[in-house]
Amino acid sequence: MADEADTSTDRPGVTERGELSLALDGGEMVLRPTYEAIEGFEQTTGKGIIQLAQESINSRLKLGEIAQIACECIRAWGREVDDKGAAGANPKRIASLIQESEGGLLMVNKTISVMLSLAVTGNYTAMGEMKAGTAMTTTSGLPAGN
Repeated sequence: MADEADTSTDRPGVTERGELSLALDGGEMVLRPTYEAIEGFEQTTGKGIIQLAQESINSRLKLGEIAQIACECIRAWGREVDDKGAAGANPKRIASLIQESEGGLLMVNKTISVMLSLAVTGNYTAMGEMKAGTAMTTTSGLPAGN
């Protein structure tokens, strides 16, 4: 069925809909920074989203923190499109996939930085959808790091 292929984690993220993705394990894992995902990674890291965004931009996040952020956002996307594999993502597995990925932690951190920057500057809805007119190439307005 064509509809099933459209909800697979193997489909690339659609930037027009605000879907940033990570190339992990031979496929694209889509990130959706919903309110619930943000709340989840704030609770597990013990840090607020602004602090996480600042630390990500300054390459100060640990692998486990980046994996937790990615995992929560992958789970949110999986729930949205009814993809059980993505909805059940595991942070430790995501961390190992990040470590083994093309470009490794550095490339994943770059994508996470963009997503967090957009989230803290109000460019996503609470459902994790990109607001109309959002430029994906800028981080202007992001709170300055210490």
